[in-house]
Amino acid sequence: MRARRAAVVAAACITAFGQHSHLIGQQHDNTDRLQQEISSGSASVAAETTVLSLQDALSRATDHNSQYRQALNRMDLETPQRREAWGAFLPSLDFNYGTGQNFRRERVAIDFFGNPIENPSLGTRFTSSASQSISLGIDLLQGGARFHAVDEARALAQTTRHTGRKELNTILAEVQIQFLLAQRHKGKLALEADLLAARERDVEVQTRRFELAAIGRSDLLATQLELERQRAAVTRAQGEYEKGILALRKAIGDPEIGEIDVEEQQPEVFDPASLDLDGLVAAALRYSPKVGEGEAALAMRQAALKRNKATRWPRLSISSNIYRSVNGKDQTALFDLNPRDIYGGLSVNVSVPLFTRFQTSRTIAEADVEVRNATEEISRVQMEVREDILARHVDLETAWATQQERDRQLEIASERLRIVREEYELATKSVEDLQAAVQEEASALRDAVDQRFEFAAALVRLYEAAGVVATEAGLGTDGDGEGV
Repeated sequence: MRARRAAVVAAACITAFGQHSHLIGQQHDNTDRLQQEISSGSASVAAETTVLSLQDALSRATDHNSQYRQALNRMDLETPQRREAWGAFLPSLDFNYGTGQNFRRERVAIDFFGNPIENPSLGTRFTSSASQSISLGIDLLQGGARFHAVDEARALAQTTRHTGRKELNTILAEVQIQFLLAQRHKGKLALEADLLAARERDVEVQTRRFELAAIGRSDLLATQLELERQRAAVTRAQGEYEKGILALRKAIGDPEIGEIDVEEQQPEVFDPASLDLDGLVAAALRYSPKVGEGEAALAMRQAALKRNKATRWPRLSISSNIYRSVNGKDQTALFDLNPRDIYGGLSVNVSVPLFTRFQTSRTIAEADVEVRNATEEISRVQMEVREDILARHVDLETAWATQQERDRQLEIASERLRIVREEYELATKSVEDLQAAVQEEASALRDAVDQRFEFAAALVRLYEAAGVVATEAGLGTDGDGEGV
């Protein structure tokens, strides 16, 4: 782990955010300490570490994330649910087999006239028996209840599918957020390493000036103190990066993945005005798993209402059975697999529900209320999805505006540091003024990096609200989603 950490810091110093390098000075050779860390750890770690792109992380999560796999497993219930509903049209077939032994010992019996008499030959008599039966039954008419049950099962299967899609959408969004956080921490580590190199150059310059008696020792100590603070910042950034990698490993859920890293590509930012917000909302209202779940629930409630109404119609069913049995003394019939006495029958049953003490009316009324509530729930979910998308779009616009502000602040802070350095060289600014300018530029650099990832996270949350995370990431979950 120590070698890996050293390699990460060293690599960060080498590749540290080229877009910021001109703001804090040209790249120079790393110190001897970092060079030793590179030689001791970089080669071995590079050979063992898997560098992931966002697409790699999402693909691995779809294969190994346990929550993702559980959601897919629940979606597999669709076929059994439909098969069960269609099975109501098929006859039921039952087979039974039984065998047993009984004994009887009577001291007193009753004669034909009802008088008790003593048993002249007291003893215990044992008998055995075996029986087999097979029965067949089928419902011919149920007032259409079975057809409505099939519709209900179909709607239940769709509800299960949309619930699974909703869970998948949330899981993929979380994996993407964790990947962005890992990239963010790696970017911050690279930035802190770059700032550390800049502070080391400042110490070298101030040391030479102190040796030439151009500055006092207090100014040199102030520069050295700033260097130590920056080293502490690198340590903190290194810890945050490692925790980000651990969180990403957990989100991916691949136990065999080994050491991982994330690519150093920063997310792109763009003006949210280029997004088709109306099209995104329309696509979400049509394809969002939340809306689909509500619509499937309504269809299920409507089918249940029709099924309950069908209970008022007469029912017609036919049943048939064949029964075989045998009885014998002692154990002669025990476990007999071929009884010779055969019985059978065929029956036709007609059931007309004339009066059920208002139970049917109450059941129908409850089902009707469920239909109306499901209709209201769809309206609520549609409004919630629409408002959530609009709110996330506002967050994205805010992140874009803040990013532009951060860029302007960084330009101002960098220009101010350049001027303060010149004035410090002319002895018109104190070392405290120089340190304040250095810290302001470092803070502006950190804010600029953070805000770029804040924008990317806001975009992911927008796609999550619209239910199109998988589609926008180029992954197909079940083929029902649409991009924008």
